[in-house]
Amino acid sequence: MFDIKSVNSKLVAALPTMLRTVTRCAPKAAQAGVLQLALNQFFRPELQAGELDFLSGKTLVVQVADIGLQFAISLNGSRLAVQLASVQQDLLLKAELTDFVAMISNTADPDTLFFRRRLQMLGDTELGLYCKNLLDSIGPERLPKLCQLGLSWLAQQQQLASDNASAVAN
Repeated sequence: MFDIKSVNSKLVAALPTMLRTVTRCAPKAAQAGVLQLALNQFFRPELQAGELDFLSGKTLVVQVADIGLQFAISLNGSRLAVQLASVQQDLLLKAELTDFVAMISNTADPDTLFFRRRLQMLGDTELGLYCKNLLDSIGPERLPKLCQLGLSWLAQQQQLASDNASAVAN
């Protein structure tokens, strides 16, 4: 008998390992290019309105710890630039994939994750607050519908897995 819950659970559990393999094997230039294209597309209205000027002269590093992905974002004129290897770092945002998915899909508050030590913010905290407030003002609705649905499904599966783990522990 086909158990969809079991398949979903195994898929979600295997996702970080699969993505870690991709980040190790995919050409770094391609990874940086895709991230840069996606971020410039996503933040196009804010870039045009100058709402990302707070990044001028700053470097934000995002680290998705469990998949081995780390990239730096900086403002280059009116576009975002992405580098996979950055020496300068004004702010480091570090969390696991499940926590970034929860934040992007609005199923977890960044402040809650920060106080539970699941989201680390090291460096320029003022820059971190600017980033958080900007992302809070946008929300996941701007993502393409397919991405919204995928993130929502993934967040639900992660929550189910977390609930099941808590039930087993008790």
